[in-house]
Parts: sequence; C-alpha cells; structure tokens
Amino acid sequence: MPSREIITTCGICGDLVRSAVAPHWNPGRKALRAYQDMQKHLTTHSFAELLRFEIRQDLDQVPEEQRPSIVRDVYRGLLGSVQDGQFRLNDPDRVGVYSIDEALGGLETYQLWRSANRCGDPRCAHH
Repeated sequence: MPSREIITTCGICGDLVRSAVAPHWNPGRKALRAYQDMQKHLTTHSFAELLRFEIRQDLDQVPEEQRPSIVRDVYRGLLGSVQDGQFRLNDPDRVGVYSIDEALGGLETYQLWRSANRCGDPRCAHH
C-alpha cells in the first residue's frame, strides 16, 4: 500500500515536519507517528530555543497585568542569581561580547546613532 504524509509545522523554526503513515492506520497511530517525528525534529533545536518556545506557549495563560513581572523573574532566573541580597549576572552575561568599535562600526555609524538619539529640542545640549 502506498504511504501518505502528515505534514506539521514546527512552532520554533517554521520548518515542515513530514510523517509517512499508512492509509489503513487508525487516527491514533497516525497522530503518534506525527508526534514522534516532531519530537525527533525538536532534537535539532537548542535547549534555549525549546525553553523560549515553552515560555511563549504558556505566557498567554498568564493575566496581562502579571506578565511583565513574570517575564522579568523568568529571564532574571535564566541570566543570573541573587547572592547576598543582590542580583548578579552569570559569567557569560556579565561581559560584553563586542567592543564599542565593533558594535558601532565606523565614525559615520556613530554619528548616525548620535543624531538618531537626539531629543529634538533645538536647545538640546546633545548636539
């Protein structure tokens, strides 16, 4: 018997995950095959990608007024810890990755950045 395909979309990367199923399989067996193939695909994603996806999935169940504080707490927990009553970033997040020269490029980019950050007041001292 020729096989058929179930196509599902990965919620993380948007790739299509194809599952070969036999036409005579019952719906539960077809769903199980699609689930197993999706689980196999998810192993291609990093733990951080999976975690961000899970957080986004659950965030819509949180009352809107509580979302900012919950997101802050979750990401603070991922990026650091409280030591002696003070929040400290973990080693990888404490050090800048790029120098100011690498981040801004040349003088022209820096001048563009400066002009974009002016407040617009003609008497502004930021000129």
